[in-house]
Amino acid sequence: LTGSKITVKGLENVPEDQPVLYVGNHRSFFDIVISMIYVKRVTGYVSKKENKKIPFLAQWMQNLNCLFLDREDIKQGLNTILKAIELVKDGYSICIFPEGTRNKENDTFLPFHEGSFKIAQKSGCLIQPFIFHNTAAIFEDHFPRIKKTRVVLEYLPPIDMKTMDKEETKHIGATVQKVMEEAYAKIKEEAAQ
Repeated sequence: LTGSKITVKGLENVPEDQPVLYVGNHRSFFDIVISMIYVKRVTGYVSKKENKKIPFLAQWMQNLNCLFLDREDIKQGLNTILKAIELVKDGYSICIFPEGTRNKENDTFLPFHEGSFKIAQKSGCLIQPFIFHNTAAIFEDHFPRIKKTRVVLEYLPPIDMKTMDKEETKHIGATVQKVMEEAYAKIKEEAAQ
């Protein structure tokens, strides 16, 4: 739709025979649209509750088993995570952006919310990290215009919390963030060449 060229890497890393918790960095409104094309199973997204008020988008998201998170209400947030765990146990993948919001600073990551990873911890599913590079250049970097650009989407090897010791699982958000930041730095370096 935007004329952008999307390079996708690492699709072979994504298991096809089981649901996963997709975990990505978040730069653009286009992140969900782009990632939806490449998910291998029916996948619901965790989204802020404010998106539930947008006509057509909200209905589309509800049909895809998306969950709306109230970032202000801890109890409601916990209920959303519990619903996500149930969906994973029923065979649906879930996608979450653990930064909690779109990061408006290119080439950085906001601290990951550890609670985002409870879905994998409690359901036993794999964590499937993925990285976007340059999606904000489609729209957010020059709002309100849309421009075609080059985007990279890379799926990293999955992470199995069941193979980690208890101490590692306490800081799983920081661990996953570090893996993703290192991969992002490589993508950025390659894009600059």
